[in-house]
Amino acid sequence: MEDILSPLEQFQAYKEKFREIAEKTFEELTSASGVNPEENRALCVEIQDIQTNNKKTAKTLKLWTALCIFMWIVAAVCVIICIADGFKNGWLIPTLCIVGCVSMLVLLFWKIHPIIKKYKSIKNEQETLIKNKEQEAWDMMAPLNRLYDWDVFNRMMTQTVPRLEFDPYFTSQRLADLVNSYGWDENFSKERSVIYSHSGLINGNPFVIARTRKMEMGTKEYKGELTVKWKTVEIDSEGKRHERNHSETLRASVHKPYPEYYEKTRLIYGNDAAPDLNFTRDTNDDKLEVDSRAYKRKLKEIEKFSRDLKNDFAMATNEEFEVLFTTTNRNNNQQYFLLFTPLAQENMIKIIRDKELGYGDNFQFMKHRKMNTLTAGHMQDLPLDMNPRMFWSSNYDKAKQVFLETTCENFRAIYFAFAPLLSIPMYQQIRPVSAIYGTDMPRQSTYWEHESLANFWGEDKFADPSCATHCILKTSEERKDDGSVEVKVRAYGYRAEPRIDYVSKYCSNGNYYDVPVHWDEYIPVMGSGSMTLQEDTTDEQPNLTPIERLQAINEKIDAFGEDSIFRRHITSRLVK
Repeated sequence: MEDILSPLEQFQAYKEKFREIAEKTFEELTSASGVNPEENRALCVEIQDIQTNNKKTAKTLKLWTALCIFMWIVAAVCVIICIADGFKNGWLIPTLCIVGCVSMLVLLFWKIHPIIKKYKSIKNEQETLIKNKEQEAWDMMAPLNRLYDWDVFNRMMTQTVPRLEFDPYFTSQRLADLVNSYGWDENFSKERSVIYSHSGLINGNPFVIARTRKMEMGTKEYKGELTVKWKTVEIDSEGKRHERNHSETLRASVHKPYPEYYEKTRLIYGNDAAPDLNFTRDTNDDKLEVDSRAYKRKLKEIEKFSRDLKNDFAMATNEEFEVLFTTTNRNNNQQYFLLFTPLAQENMIKIIRDKELGYGDNFQFMKHRKMNTLTAGHMQDLPLDMNPRMFWSSNYDKAKQVFLETTCENFRAIYFAFAPLLSIPMYQQIRPVSAIYGTDMPRQSTYWEHESLANFWGEDKFADPSCATHCILKTSEERKDDGSVEVKVRAYGYRAEPRIDYVSKYCSNGNYYDVPVHWDEYIPVMGSGSMTLQEDTTDEQPNLTPIERLQAINEKIDAFGEDSIFRRHITSRLVK
């Protein structure tokens, strides 16, 4: 297999290849499901026509209803005028009012109300028909909707980039490999909860794409106010006493601890290349076009830093690379330039500069010995959990559009998350011993996967009833003889207790007043719960058709019991 020597230029070919594989995959799923696209299109057109007619009916009904209300108002006005006049000013006005009122009532009861009733009936019939037709469309598409599985995107990624392999779920062996072989610090996980994770290998080197939630205690401003009223007596020039009312609103604020929750998606990657090298690279705030003031200013700062003999820093001959990929905190120049060869530097510049194929300068890159952590801005809002329900639809053409657009965009996002790593040829040339000779990988899911499952079930399933915030879910496992796993879930959150502070404020009447400020004290609480899970091995049978894979999954779910969910080759249910 060829190396990816120019990740930006080669992306166009991978993009086209992935699109072809995605279209082929969707056609295979359609064929396996037995869904007839033409029948679904005809049904969707019928639904759309009924919906259009329903909108017209609703508009007509609205107009007739407005006319009805207007006529009732006119009739009521005629009655009021007639009663108010009482024939005091002759017979003309009362007679006209009586005739007008009677005419309005005749029209209302003989014509208007029947028409409104008719259109209401038509509207209800159309809405019932739409509901039935939409259910028919959902039933028609159900066989296809059931065939989307948690691995469909990963399989397409692997077919497109052969060096890329995804695990069916994050295994304990993969985590142990990252910890023992590459020095991953597990303290990272202690204060975070995993929302989802995808692990695997790229050219034999392990990676994890993970979204985590973390709590940090911040502060919140609470405001209060108090209105003070008082009177003063003034004596005018004539000696008369006058009372004056005064009012002033006093305002106060307090700052109190407040738990804030942050979610972040990272790419974590292990590689033996440059094993002693540490550096951190942040995104640039400025565009840093060559010859711009910001570019020249930053270049001067780097040159000044390199001339300081106290700094063990050797500047690259490629000045543009140093400006765009600034790592003045690197600790080993020799290993740094073994890693960032002239080709790697040019590749990195292209990735940072490009905003057409990729996302430009939107990533942080941290290397700590053998561990690399990349945080890209474009990865933060994408639905990378790949829940197959995102593809469900009652409309075949819309389902195909969503499937292709979502998977292609996610492919682009993940490819360019890896792009800074792919820019470095040495990372592709070095493979670990386990990738060359193989390893016996026990298929046991790690606590990262268990936390993902708990979060998929929902925080509310485990949170303390009094919890008023998000929860950080942590787990512990107990493996059973039958192969199932009992997972204990602890949900760490906060309850809010109302409090009042009184802040003394000066009033223009010369007195001080205590302004009440209501605030919430957040007190830690812990909820708990349990879930049972069973790991699946149908992925070890790659030749299964979509229908056979679905049947195998359904058999697992049925055997596990009611109220179960299947996610990423793990069947789980809550223990009540």
